[in-house]
Amino acid sequence: MKTFTRFGLTAALVLFLGLSAGAEDRKVIEKKDAKEPTTDQEFLTHALACNIAEVKMGEYVAKNAANPDVRKFAQHMVDDHGKARDKLLNMARDWKLGVFEGLDKEKQDRFDALKKLKGSDFDREYMRMMVEGHEKALRELEKWSTNAKDEKLRTLTREMIPTVRDHLEQARKLHKTL
Repeated sequence: MKTFTRFGLTAALVLFLGLSAGAEDRKVIEKKDAKEPTTDQEFLTHALACNIAEVKMGEYVAKNAANPDVRKFAQHMVDDHGKARDKLLNMARDWKLGVFEGLDKEKQDRFDALKKLKGSDFDREYMRMMVEGHEKALRELEKWSTNAKDEKLRTLTREMIPTVRDHLEQARKLHKTL
């Protein structure tokens, strides 16, 4: 049975966490993955881990953001990324890939760093992360919508692109208002 690669689990939070916290927290948050997915399985595990992390982060932000529009946006992320997560989970099961729905240490450290922020700093940083993360996600989806060897994966990534574009547009608009 194939299992998630360490890369797939490590990549999740990079998609949307890049917080501006204290210097020590910033070191944890700015750590980037050195490796891009190179196979359909790696991309699937990467995308799944990103959506799992997006849901977990969104749930926290929806309850803790100061700005009601940020809370609403975060809930929208929970809803949409939850649907994407479910589709990716089904594909992972079809491919007999193991599924881990928690956060690895790196992602948990980043999540903990976000939790240290409060009020408008928290809101601004979350929205900045959403802009950066959705820009990266859009690039990755566009790449894999044509480069994936598996037709079902290409189709799924093509289906996700409009939603991610919409998220990016919403995130940019909201980020500018904060």
